[in-house]
Amino acid sequence: MIHRLIVIALLSVSFNSLFAQETKMLGSGVLFPKDDFKEINILNSDRSNYLKLIQSSEGEIKVSYQHPIQESVLLKCVVTYYPYYYLEYTKFRIPLPKIAIRAFYTDENVIVFDALKIDNGYKIFINGNWKIVKFNKSVVYEDWNTYIKRIYVTANKQHPLYKESNEKSLVVNDNDKYSFKVLEVKQDWIKVECSKECEGCPENKILKGWIKWKDKDMIIIKLFYAC
Repeated sequence: MIHRLIVIALLSVSFNSLFAQETKMLGSGVLFPKDDFKEINILNSDRSNYLKLIQSSEGEIKVSYQHPIQESVLLKCVVTYYPYYYLEYTKFRIPLPKIAIRAFYTDENVIVFDALKIDNGYKIFINGNWKIVKFNKSVVYEDWNTYIKRIYVTANKQHPLYKESNEKSLVVNDNDKYSFKVLEVKQDWIKVECSKECEGCPENKILKGWIKWKDKDMIIIKLFYAC
């Protein structure tokens, strides 16, 4: 099965998880570093240094703040914008991430910022504020319709797999034990098929259909960054 992070709506949990749901899309897309990045500088609006992400030759990722952030500030940002981290922290005392962004799972090399393009680079949402990353070869920007094809989703009873892209269509599947790859995006709907590379498909049959993945700028389903 897909490894899952804890979220408010989830009762049974696995600690090797990587997902997010029910959060607002804060930018037109996302920014993420390439696997082999060495250093990424994140700047304040006045172009002074805010923090650096540094990857060692062994793959360890270090967060180096210009001025250390208080845990209370980080906690507030997590609660407000990325509550799936907060449930881990409050229920299971799992440490907060070092930065509050959409995805920060360095053991799996998953670092994802809400982002938008600007003239000389990108604006990224981090720790409750917009910061700047200059254009460089270490990062990739993709709009949401492109990025969602990189990751996985699931269906469930609240957001099932439909035959067509409307909620009056026939329900094909509502079992959350299968993961799906995105084939096509049509506004709030995504066309998907079950992924053989994760947990497989039911009785070796390929499930295909449509899932409603967002409501305007709110993500309403689980997004999985890795199998």
